[in-house]
Amino acid sequence: MGRRPFSRRGERSRRQILAAALRLISRNGFHGASIRAIARAVGLSEASIYYHFPSKRAILTALYAEHGITRALDELASLSGEVPLERQLVANAVASARVWDQNVDFLRVVILEVLRGDREAQAVHQEMMLRWRNGIRDLLARYQAQGEIKAAIDVEEAAGWWVDLMYGTFLDRLLAVGRASRRTRFLTPELRQRIERRARAFARSLQSGSCPSVADQA
Repeated sequence: MGRRPFSRRGERSRRQILAAALRLISRNGFHGASIRAIARAVGLSEASIYYHFPSKRAILTALYAEHGITRALDELASLSGEVPLERQLVANAVASARVWDQNVDFLRVVILEVLRGDREAQAVHQEMMLRWRNGIRDLLARYQAQGEIKAAIDVEEAAGWWVDLMYGTFLDRLLAVGRASRRTRFLTPELRQRIERRARAFARSLQSGSCPSVADQA
């Protein structure tokens, strides 16, 4: 019982650190959001920041988790492959789009830092992309083992094509939305129809044994 108030204080401090870090990254870039600046913004010592997060990279990784992105990637591992492939890929595509829809501002900041060449931002971004590809690869492998995907399909390559297809579609939408995200929804009915159509075409290509990279892009 005596430890619970400390735990609540610790969690509150952790959330304050992440909120301040995101504000500073948005304003000054990842390189400009130093541990000293974060500590000053929260009113804590630098040692306190390091107590919660051993590095700025750990802060960025925690921000991905805070925004539900890590959890969404983890959920891929729990999919059994019992749902028909086409329906599963459509559901995955829509679920991914919802994650982007809920985190437009955060993802814009991260992608901008990646494009600026920040090494730590690039490393965490690449780690998340790899987890996405690996999760899809394992999911496709389960379907292949059940015979719903042709044996000739290389599921490693197919997973890369899927992530490229979805990421490219979402990035195009993010660029179109620009900074009007507070007034313009990321996930519009038109975008949902587009990703559902692409997911179905991708599933059919896997089932027929054709190259998923040339699936209908309309």
